[in-house]
Amino acid sequence: MVRRQELSYMNALASLAVILIHVLSLGISSLTPGTWQSVAVYLPWRLAAFVVPMFLYTGAVKMAMQVWDKPLGLRDYLGYCLRRIQKIYLPYVLWVVIYYLAFWVIHYVRGDWGEFFSYLWLGNLSSPFYYIVIVMQFYFLMPLWRWTVRHLSPFVGISLSLLVTLFMQQLPALLPFPYYDRIFPTYLLFWMAGLYVGRYYRGVRLLRNGWNLVLAGAGALFCAGLACWQYATRQWVVNLDLIKLCADLLSIFFLHSLCLSLTRAPQRLQSLLAKLSECSFFVYLSHCLFLTLITAFLQNRGVTSVGPLLAARFAVCYTFPFLCYWIYRKMTRYLPFARGLLG
Repeated sequence: MVRRQELSYMNALASLAVILIHVLSLGISSLTPGTWQSVAVYLPWRLAAFVVPMFLYTGAVKMAMQVWDKPLGLRDYLGYCLRRIQKIYLPYVLWVVIYYLAFWVIHYVRGDWGEFFSYLWLGNLSSPFYYIVIVMQFYFLMPLWRWTVRHLSPFVGISLSLLVTLFMQQLPALLPFPYYDRIFPTYLLFWMAGLYVGRYYRGVRLLRNGWNLVLAGAGALFCAGLACWQYATRQWVVNLDLIKLCADLLSIFFLHSLCLSLTRAPQRLQSLLAKLSECSFFVYLSHCLFLTLITAFLQNRGVTSVGPLLAARFAVCYTFPFLCYWIYRKMTRYLPFARGLLG
């Protein structure tokens, strides 16, 4: 499979955006809707809210770029699943252990095996973890996706996936199932879009066209602005779930178009993006640990104002995870068996 720089750049920028989402979440839950402070927090938070669908999209693009014209044997399939477990799920398990021990020290968890395995299975110990639970389901269903893109046209495949995704959004009202956001059909639209993009990638490279960048960005900004207005005024004009679906797709294609253009950027910028991409999975899995610990530390010392808490969360989350990755990489030079264990 040919490695595409632009997909790596997308993951690099999205890793920064996912930190922003979790840093700003305190402001979303604490500030009064309608104030200028809440709007200043809500708009960038909403604009960045496409990152998990984007990670699924880029994962599907990469999967579909593989040679799928050859038959898939059981040995090939099991080997593929084992590589995904080693590269994706094993680091997740180790980080769940690290988080659980840290949260036990600060009395956020009870400290028993049943609770631990529940968190591990559901991916709900910390905000970033549910993505791992979802994406592993997509990986294990790889034969289904091979069949789909080979036998269904993009029009049929994406239309059906849209129907499934819309149905899953309404599932809580139809059936009290608390974990619908942990199962793959909820995100099927983004995965199918990525599969067809990857399958026909030569044509999709036309996304580099400047009009795609401008119009996708303007559309995503409009959707975020409308959601922000509804949030601030408490006037529900349109269904926010539908807006988010459109905004996420537009944001994904905007970022894809932007990163295609960045493949022509100065080498220094490309080198920086490549380094960010290299550490993106480690940062994704680790940043909420630092976020939780610094927030608990300050709140236990009487810091309750949202402004100082947000500033501290920004400062810690945009430095410590990257510093820890640098230390981790240095350590793996002397402990080669540890490479890839933490992402």
